[in-house]
Amino acid sequence: MPLKTLVKVGGLTNLSDARYCAGMGVDMIGFQVIPGQPNYIEPQRFQEIRGWVAGPLIVAEVYGLQTAAELDAVIEQYKPDYLESGVHEIALVKNYPLPYILALNANETLPGQATKPAMVMIAKGQTTIDDIPMMIVVESAEEALSSLVLTNVKGVALKGGPEIKPGLKNYDAIASVLEVLDED
Repeated sequence: MPLKTLVKVGGLTNLSDARYCAGMGVDMIGFQVIPGQPNYIEPQRFQEIRGWVAGPLIVAEVYGLQTAAELDAVIEQYKPDYLESGVHEIALVKNYPLPYILALNANETLPGQATKPAMVMIAKGQTTIDDIPMMIVVESAEEALSSLVLTNVKGVALKGGPEIKPGLKNYDAIASVLEVLDED
């Protein structure tokens, strides 16, 4: 299922979400990999999920990172394609060893001393940055469609959610966005 734009679904915690996203043609799936953070997924469970999923690039969400050594362990244990962090984590690790997505909150700006991110993820309505591809966080199909016409927007970002019980999941919110982005 080819999509009209790049799509990242983050905060995944289970195989059902990962397989659904892969089957729907999502480009990137993200997992919180720092212990103690909401939606943290431990390395063993992540490896089990990764063994069942092919297609999407893997994003290690490193929000809550405390040291550069912790990042080295994440890269070793999870072997991600991309990293994703906020401004706080950039202050700890100035030069990420992998391409990264920088999530900016409403009043934050791109740190001047950091390596240029591959993409910047912002909320709808935030100011875009001219020379860096943007990803807009959306919650509805309408937001996704309206984001596509913005200058410098490379894609949209969605959040996964918890399973009702193993194997049982409501995909209505994600499905409505993916349906409007379907190129067929």
